[in-house]
Formats: sequence, structure tokens, C-alpha cells
Amino acid sequence: MSAARVTLAAIAGGFAGLGFGPVFGGFPGPFLLGLAVVTTVAGGVALIPRLSPIVAGVGGMLAVVLAAMATTGSLGDLHHGPRQLLTGSLPTEAAGAVLGTVVVLVGWSVLAAGLLASYASHPSAPLAPVLVCLLVALGFGATSRPLPAWFALVLLALVVGLLLAGRPTAPSPAIAGVATLIAVVAVAAAAFAGPIAPGVGARPAADIRNLVAAPVTPRSGVSPLQQFLALRNGIRPIKLTGTVSRPGSLLRMVTLTRFDGLFWTVDADYRRASTILAQPQVTATAVTVTQQVTVEAGELDWIPTAGRATAISVPGLGVDEATGDLAVPVDSMPPSAYTATSAVNEAEFNEVIAADPVAAPKPALALPPQLASFLDTTVSGQPSGSDELLALYRRFTGSEFKHDQSAEAPGGHGYFHIQRLLSTGRGTSEQYASAYAVFARHLGYQARVVMGFRPRYDGESFVAGAPDVDAWAEVNFAGIGWIGIDPSPRSNPEGRRPDAPPPPAQSSIVDDPLRAGAQTPPPGLPEPPRDDGSQTDSARGGAWSGVIAGAVGAVVLVVVLAAATPVAKAVQRVRRRRRASDRLAILGAWHDVLDRLREAGIRIDGTHTTGDVLRLAGRASAGIVQPALLPALAVAADRAAYAPDGPAPALRAQAWIIAADVRGQLRTGMTPARRVRALLDPRPLLGRAR
Repeated sequence: MSAARVTLAAIAGGFAGLGFGPVFGGFPGPFLLGLAVVTTVAGGVALIPRLSPIVAGVGGMLAVVLAAMATTGSLGDLHHGPRQLLTGSLPTEAAGAVLGTVVVLVGWSVLAAGLLASYASHPSAPLAPVLVCLLVALGFGATSRPLPAWFALVLLALVVGLLLAGRPTAPSPAIAGVATLIAVVAVAAAAFAGPIAPGVGARPAADIRNLVAAPVTPRSGVSPLQQFLALRNGIRPIKLTGTVSRPGSLLRMVTLTRFDGLFWTVDADYRRASTILAQPQVTATAVTVTQQVTVEAGELDWIPTAGRATAISVPGLGVDEATGDLAVPVDSMPPSAYTATSAVNEAEFNEVIAADPVAAPKPALALPPQLASFLDTTVSGQPSGSDELLALYRRFTGSEFKHDQSAEAPGGHGYFHIQRLLSTGRGTSEQYASAYAVFARHLGYQARVVMGFRPRYDGESFVAGAPDVDAWAEVNFAGIGWIGIDPSPRSNPEGRRPDAPPPPAQSSIVDDPLRAGAQTPPPGLPEPPRDDGSQTDSARGGAWSGVIAGAVGAVVLVVVLAAATPVAKAVQRVRRRRRASDRLAILGAWHDVLDRLREAGIRIDGTHTTGDVLRLAGRASAGIVQPALLPALAVAADRAAYAPDGPAPALRAQAWIIAADVRGQLRTGMTPARRVRALLDPRPLLGRAR
């Protein structure tokens, strides 16, 4: 039993180590190989007989470290792994010191679980290092992709097996069956009710890395949007060339999420990035775009990509895990060329207008009266939600406003500059993006400003320089993600710089899905149906789907729970009937009848003799059970219990025939309600009454 228990403990510890999979973006080969090696080594050390716990512990820890270093190629730099793991971005590459550190952590937990399984007397002792390993893994992978659904079920089975292996005596099949059934029901309940449980999603997941400050400082400490005019007018030269697999894509450079009435600034903690980066949380409408960029002039402080970068050829950059922005660290040189893979949101107008913008607390900083009056007038009479955002978009892109492209266009994006935009009816994309995001926030929605480039394309090749510097707004929509919204009235240009490219039409539908709804009503597209402006049909359908799924889950749980007790009783009856000796089988028939009598409401406990049972049952079951049946079974039970010689095999068969007859007659004599209560009564599974 000890060897089996140690083996189960090692397997459970190694499987818990799979919880680190999201740290590496899944379960890549090097991680699985290292995990298998250290699990084997740690489990083997724990299985060595006649080895003291201290020797096994110290020697095993050293053996795990050596095995991890040899497997992961982290020779010499393993000591850097913990800090890299705590300060780096996730997911990370399954290589080097970080991989070695994770493999060592798992190996040590396997070793501890194996030693406790070998030396500790309490059956639950080996679970402590396994659960600690799992909690640490979940703490690191909290912001990455979730583990697959089967992970919890397999780990639960291993835990149950480890507990059963630690018992001094094997549990009865009935107890094991009921325990397993309860565990399965608990997992099913968590699966059905977890996503809708109160408080779920109310706060971000706990991340162990938050215990350590993000160490990367961006190369530039100036708000990028404050440099808008310097870049746009060529005071700070910049020129990018390259190719993009999706011609027409914008190049986003930096996301600005904090506004104080004067400036939009970057509010981010940058972590050291590897060459693989996190996927966006919502990917249903995302497409993958690759881009190759060469810096022909100037130096980059932030790395422009076609969307949220998911891979980058330059390691060691700083990444904001919330937005995906890539910054050049102050201790690094800007790259002169790079290749990136990005996820670009391609949601269409229908999908955006049918979704609900994600709510956010309204800013504490109040709007100036002129801005508040403009916003109230623009959205007056519009249902709350995407209709308000569409109305705001239509007003900015209509004939009332002009897009200032002159060399003398003023910069700035605070309240003062938004007021000037509303008064003069002209401004740059800097002012329009800021105004739209500010108004969207005061409507109660998540919004931000993005600064980047609007490249000039020739097929898949592009050029982006000073004239192409641009800004736009983004709003977060439930079920879709962040959607780019370009409120600049590009079809109404005002002025022209000598170096400016030909004025484009309003931004493409792909990069600006609200363009399809810029007219009133949208061409060839009816207004989405509304119900008092509160919900779209799709949102109501989604809500009903959740209700139906919850109801179905509840019904399934009720059915499973209702079937558990009768099934366990049937298993108990079969075990009693198939006992090895005739004596025990006859007593099993008597105990089965006692259980049925208790279910029928007859008060019988373990202190009553067979004579007491006959008197109590005779009065209560008169006219229901044939008078001769219970006395005959009582005689057989007394003979099996007290006769010096064993009962004849024929008496065994006769006892169970009598038990079946009594059971059937009791059931027939019950009312339907009593019959259901007897069927679901769990007391016979808890042992005989005392």
C-alpha cells in the first residue's frame, strides 16, 4: 500500500504542476518533458526503502535541481529564474531559467508529497504540497488562458485515489461510490453555477506577480499624445516602411487610458516581454495579421503594430499586459527592424450596434458646462447604450465639423481644446479622439484614446511618416472587445500641409465599423429593434440562454442527486447478498429487512433483539406483511449469529427470498408519498441505527 500511495502522490503532484501550463501559453514540449523527468526522479527518491526522511529530502531536492537543469538547459542561470518569473510578462517561452524554476518547484512539491505519503500516518498529509503547488501555479497563470475543463476532474480523481490509498482499511464500495458521486456533483455544480455565481468577475484574479513591482521603465517619460504635433509636423522625424498581410490596417502605437482634464497619459505597468505575448481576451471577431517593419528614420519609443501584438521578434521589450502596448525600456536600444503578429478586431456594424458597451463609473471630474450641454443635446432622446455612441459619432463626422489638416493646426487635447473644437467646428484627430473618449466616459462606458499611424499602402507594402501620425478612440463592447472608432470628419478636410498625403475618405469600415451607421438611417440597414432602449434582442437572447442553461443544469443536478441514493442502496444490497460466508449473507438479508422496516416508519434501532423487532413490526405491519415471513427470517438470523455450526447453504437462499418478499409487500402497503420518501431515505447508507 505504501508504494501505491507514494506513486499516486507523485502522479498527483506532477499533474498539479500542469497548472503552470498557462504560464507557457499551454503545454509545450519542453515543459512536459521537464515535468516528467523531475516527477520520476522525485517519486523514485521517495520510494527508496530504508532511507531516512532527512537524507531523502536533501538528496531528493538536489537530484530534482540537477535533473531540471539538465532537462531545461538552464545550467548556470537557474538562480535568475524566480525574478524573471515574478517580473516578466506572461505567457513566456518554455526555455531557460524560467522553465527551470517552474520545473524545480513542481519537482520539490512531488518530492514532498511522496515523502509524506511514505512516512506520514494521516491520509491527507500528501495533499498539502500538491495543493500548494496548484495554488502557486494558478496564482501565476491567473491572467493567462484558463486550464482545460478536464483538468479539475482528473485532479479530483487523483486526490480521491490518494485519500483512499491512505486509509488503514479499504472503504466499502457503497462509501466509495457515494463519495465519488458527491465529488462529481460538486464539480458539476461548480461548472454550471460558477460563471453566474455572485461576485464572480467582480474583482481581477489574484496574481502572485503583483507582489513584485514591474521593473521596466519606458524609454520616454513623456505622454505620447503630447508629442502629436511634433511628430505630425516633422519636428521629431519618423519614417516606417514594411509590409502588412492585411492592407489598409492602421498601426497602433500606444494606448492612453488616464485623463485628468489636461492630458491623456499612459497608465500602465510594463513587464519584461519574451517573443510570445498574451492573446486578447475576446477573439471571436479577431483576425491574425502579420507585419514586418523597418525604421527608416528616427527612433521608436513604442512599437507600432497592426493590432494587439501576440508575438514579436525582439525580446526584452516592455509590455503592458492590459492593452498589449510594447514600449522600449530605458536600458535598451530601439529596434531598427522587427516582425510582429497581431490580433485585429474585425467586428462589423451589426455586431457592434447589437452589443452593449461595457459600463464604467462616470469620471469624478465634472464636464465643463459647454461640453455637458453639447453631450446632452447630442444624445437626447437616444436609448442608452450603443445608440448614444452612434449618435455622438454621427454628429462629429457630419457636416457640422471639419478635419483640420493645416500646418498651423493647434495641438492639445484637454477640456480647453475640446471646448475650442466645439466652438470653431474644426480640429485635428488628436482633439476629435480625445473629445469622443471623454464624452463616452461621461456616458458611463469604458473608453480610451489610441495614437498611431494611418499608413499609405501600395498593395501589402506601406510607408508611414510624419504626415500619417493619427489618433482615434476605442470603446469596449461586451462579447466583442475594444472597437476602434474614428470620429474625425475626414470627408470634410480643412487646410492642407505641403507634405500631407492626399486626404483619405472616412476611415474604412474594417477599422471603423461605425462608419456604416454614419448616415441616418444606415443605408440598406434598418434600425436594430429595441425594447424601451434597455436591451437588444441578442442581449435578451443571451440572457434567456443563460437562464435556460442554468435551469437545465439545475434539473440535471436534481436528477443525479435523486438517483444517487437508490443506486447506492442497490449496490449495498448486492454486496450483502454476495458475502463470502453463508452466515454473513443471512445476516445481510436480516439487516436489509431492518432497513426496509425503518424506511416504512417503524422505529427500530440497534439495541432491539429479533424478538423486539418481531413485536414492533408485527403491530405496525399487520395486514401488510404475511405473518410467517418475519419470524422465519428472524429464526434464520439467530441461527446464523449464534449456532455453533454454520447454516446450510439452502438457508442462505431462503433468507434472501424472504427478504425480497418482505420488501415487496412493504412497498405495496405504502402510500405513494411514503414510497418516494423511502426510496430517497439515505439513512441505510449511514450505518445501522444505534
